[in-house]
Amino acid sequence: MPMPAPSGTMNAPLPPVEQARLAALNEYAVLDTAPESSFDDLTQLASHIGQTPIALVSLVDGTRQWFKSRVGLDASETPREAAFCAHAILQPGQVFEVHDAHQDPRFADNPLVTGAPHVVFYAGAPLVTAEHHALGTLCVIDHVPRSLTPEQHSALQALGRHVVHLLELRRVLAQRERDEEHTRQLARAIEQCPASIVIVNPAGNIDYVNPKFVALTGYSVEEAIGRNPRFLQSGNKTREEYAQLWRTIKGGDTWHGTFCNKKKNGDIFWEQASISPITDHNGRITHYVAVKEDITEQRRAQEQLRAKNEELKGFAYTVSHDLKAPLRGITGCAQELTRKHQDGLSERAVFCLAQIVTAAKNLDQLIEDLLKYSRLDAETPTATPVQLDAVVQSILHDRSHTLTELAVQLSVQVPAQQLVTWERGLHQVLSNLIDNAIKYSRQATPPRISIVAASANGRCLLSVADNGIGFDMKYHDRIFGLFNRLVRPTEFEGTGAGLAIVKKLIDKIGGRIHAESAPGQGATFYIDIPCQPVATASP
Repeated sequence: MPMPAPSGTMNAPLPPVEQARLAALNEYAVLDTAPESSFDDLTQLASHIGQTPIALVSLVDGTRQWFKSRVGLDASETPREAAFCAHAILQPGQVFEVHDAHQDPRFADNPLVTGAPHVVFYAGAPLVTAEHHALGTLCVIDHVPRSLTPEQHSALQALGRHVVHLLELRRVLAQRERDEEHTRQLARAIEQCPASIVIVNPAGNIDYVNPKFVALTGYSVEEAIGRNPRFLQSGNKTREEYAQLWRTIKGGDTWHGTFCNKKKNGDIFWEQASISPITDHNGRITHYVAVKEDITEQRRAQEQLRAKNEELKGFAYTVSHDLKAPLRGITGCAQELTRKHQDGLSERAVFCLAQIVTAAKNLDQLIEDLLKYSRLDAETPTATPVQLDAVVQSILHDRSHTLTELAVQLSVQVPAQQLVTWERGLHQVLSNLIDNAIKYSRQATPPRISIVAASANGRCLLSVADNGIGFDMKYHDRIFGLFNRLVRPTEFEGTGAGLAIVKKLIDKIGGRIHAESAPGQGATFYIDIPCQPVATASP
């Protein structure tokens, strides 16, 4: 039960290091905690030694004094303004004693003196920490004037030191409990971790494995502890590779890599691993911890994909050899018939032969586009210095006859800048986009094509725009699909593979592509690809 605030008492000044003192008090986390017998025993002993009806363990915070332990007093706290202990903490090295509060101008009108609990005599031994912060006092109180003997002074100070020891012990135990809980949490995390965790001592022998290791390898904890991890080796790594691993972690760095290991039953499995040294407070390596993820299924999927790619290469060769050769024969025969027997053929026959030649050429182009698309899976982008404006001019030069014939109005805003990117991929992307722009704007009067490029922050931004037939934006995603066309083949030639190839090339180099268009309003294709400017030497 708190006591009322005073109205006219003389307030104690604040200690010169008040903020640090309050911070130290808060670190003990003792305010407003439940009574503890260890403190109560010291309070009882202080009351007995001082032969006083009241004894308190008082802690002074910013606004009050709170009693961790009390004998002969019902109140649990009083305002700091009325606290005798607020004066006592100003002289940490000695007992603060008030023989007769009625005769002391600092306390004569104090409500704790004029009213309950009617303090007349007060003696308080400051509770001083190792950092010299007075947290409060162990004090004794009486209702009559009196003094303590020198022996009682010494005993009260000794008991005060024991109170501080109890506070320190309490803090240490609380910190230990927090540390132990933290350790338990870490242990649970390691035990329940979906990754395999192995801890090895400096001698290279296993000190710990978690349940995931046991489940993955088939070895029990007892079978693994004390052994060198080499019992898991499958022979996939060389001795030099393992030597390099040890050089890395003994040097204080983390090693990252993969292992092809062998289970207890002989099955092979793959792991992605990170191995790091663990050091003590002196920086000495005490252990090494390996965190390993089972990637066997990913490796199996990669192998299957690699096999599929090899099959696709074989299929591409078969298509190229077994289908294109007969197509060339069909085209040649139809052209030969037309050339040698045109005068004897009916108009219908000549038309049909022309259709055969056209269809064969379209099919040949379709096969060629399919081959281009399929080969992209096996191609690895290689970044080299590329003169961006030269690439654009080369593409336009190859199409100069068509551009002139169609009277295309060209606008090219491409800086003369070297960039590091995938040249073949960029050339193919721009070629396909420019070909599309020519094809779909050829009926415009006049056809207009705009090519713009800029680079910033490691990205290259390009756009190819035309004033052709355009398309409805609801078909935006569809146009990048293989063989998806929004127009009839009789209106515009092509196989519908061009934009699919562009999309796949852009994806391979980590770029993005999108278009903006409307029917009859032309189309603009925007590409955003990673690139780096080539550094130029200073003159």
